[in-house]
Amino acid sequence: MVQALAGASLQEVKDHLEVVVDSGHGTTFQGSESVVRRLAAPAELRSLIGQIIADEDVLADVAARSYYHANNFLKLVLLAGDKNPWRLRLHMWHPQPDATGSITEDIHSHRWDFTTALVVGEYFAQEFRVGPGTEYHYYKYLPIGQGKTFSLVAQGKERLTSVFEALLPAGTVYHIDHQVLHCISRSAGKAAASLVLQLPAVEEFTHVYRTSPVGEQTKTDIEVRRPTVAQLRDELRHLLTWLD
Repeated sequence: MVQALAGASLQEVKDHLEVVVDSGHGTTFQGSESVVRRLAAPAELRSLIGQIIADEDVLADVAARSYYHANNFLKLVLLAGDKNPWRLRLHMWHPQPDATGSITEDIHSHRWDFTTALVVGEYFAQEFRVGPGTEYHYYKYLPIGQGKTFSLVAQGKERLTSVFEALLPAGTVYHIDHQVLHCISRSAGKAAASLVLQLPAVEEFTHVYRTSPVGEQTKTDIEVRRPTVAQLRDELRHLLTWLD
């Protein structure tokens, strides 16, 4: 089945992922690893991106469900399931030449399980558990409502301890359960990108842990910024240069 993806159209890839998720094969690393690894291959990824760039309607659909994430990356939803609410996402971390050292995102869980292939660059990955350790400001992250905002609801403070860490290079493929608390750090001056197969949500909110508070209020609503069609086209063309 994996070989059938070679040179596939966007619709064929979508149909294939519908089958993978519907069959339950995508719910385990063994079931999702091969398909994500195949789609993340440079030739296949170039083909998918090229098809999106070439179709104005598809570009508009992708732009409407994508946004610039608070954790400093562009979250592009290339394909979304009809039969099952899965998503094929592409994450882009641009170099930030004005910053120095490494940039670390907030520690968080997810509402879904997912499989990731790192396609450009590298990053330092960590996983955590609740227990004696560093103190963080704890929030519930409520998903984007009406396509405009997401919310962070303060839950007090919590202590976390690191239980895993590793430097992951391009070519790494891994699977994370929705309950796992994790974060990544990357070099400020280097680009990175990953392809993600997001499975259907199993939770209503996400756990977020920050080193500093969002604000003084209990609930903070943050407006999301979505790329325009023109911005999306430029971003995807830029990504193609990273794959060369």
